[in-house]
Amino acid sequence: MKTAASASLTSQIVNPVISATVDTFSMMLDSSITRTGLGLKRPDTSFYDITAIIGLSGKSAGSFCLSFPATTAYETVHRMLDMEVREITPLVCDTVGEFANVIAGSAKDKLASLELEMGLPNIVHGTGHNVEFPSNSQPMLATFDSEVGPFMLAFGFVERG
Repeated sequence: MKTAASASLTSQIVNPVISATVDTFSMMLDSSITRTGLGLKRPDTSFYDITAIIGLSGKSAGSFCLSFPATTAYETVHRMLDMEVREITPLVCDTVGEFANVIAGSAKDKLASLELEMGLPNIVHGTGHNVEFPSNSQPMLATFDSEVGPFMLAFGFVERG
């Protein structure tokens, strides 16, 4: 049976992902970030325009999501590839996916003791989309601001028992 991840397990997963996000924004985008909110994700909370979803499996199952408004994604492409874009294209999707993959790779080293496997990012885009987490999870949402624009991280996990 799968049950909601304990607060301890959730923090053991979330904290390395947030730390990896801080490091990746600094290293790849020359940008600092500031957390502007943290709490449970409400069912009616929509994600931004483009979201990278990375699945986790092992002692815990679920996913974390990196979601950008279109303007944040465009500035990310500009800083990473020195290209100007003004619409969500396959290049923008690939860049956001690769950015999320770097965060996941950095966090994975810090999560080794939890015996978790991380999948490759899947990208969803469109206005007002939502992401479903495992039914017994209690998804959390962290919002941030940065020099490239606002973004959010969402997490939802269940323990495998």
